[in-house]
Order: sequence, then C-alpha cells, then structure tokens
Amino acid sequence: MGWQKGWTFYPSDAKQPVVSEEPKLNAPDSQNIKELFADFLNAIRTGAKPVSDIGEVHLSTNMALLGMLSLKHGKSLEWDGEKERFVGDDAANKLLRREYRKGYEYPKV
Repeated sequence: MGWQKGWTFYPSDAKQPVVSEEPKLNAPDSQNIKELFADFLNAIRTGAKPVSDIGEVHLSTNMALLGMLSLKHGKSLEWDGEKERFVGDDAANKLLRREYRKGYEYPKV
C-alpha cells in the first residue's frame, strides 16, 4: 500500500475480488497535503477523528521502532504499552532515549 502507486487489497478469500485504487496526488510535487490539511481542519471543527490521527501514528511508529530496538539489543523484549517502557530490562529502556547535543536537550518532566 502506498500513495505514490495507489493501493491494492488482496483478500484472504481468493473468491473475493481484489480491490485497487489509483493514487490521488497533486501536481507539481505528487503530494496530498492539501487534503490532509483540510481533513485536519475539519476534525478540529467537528470533533471527528482525522484520517492521520496522531494516536494511531504513534502506535504504528512504535511498532517499527521497538522492533529495531529489539534487534539492536539482540533479544526479544516485552513492552508495557501503558507505561511505554520495557518490562524488566533497564538496558533496553536506556535505548529509548539518547544524549542530545548541548543546547538541544530534551526537557525533563
């Protein structure tokens, strides 16, 4: 699935039709920012969930990042999604942050 080439859904039941959609990108730079902004402003006005919801983006991004941390750490890790910490692994939890350059430190809460 990708916007630059459209998307295709292949159902698990081979008797069901394959569904495809062509990309919906705008000239001159092949993007769909205008639609995303309009959707975001509509969500603010109506209270509806935007198509690019930050909560869902956070969760899907975490999946990839946590997989990379597990690979870097060299073993399987247990993740507590509520606390956003690894369970019982201080060394893995240290990988969740990095040291920033002076003047660009991440604020501590």
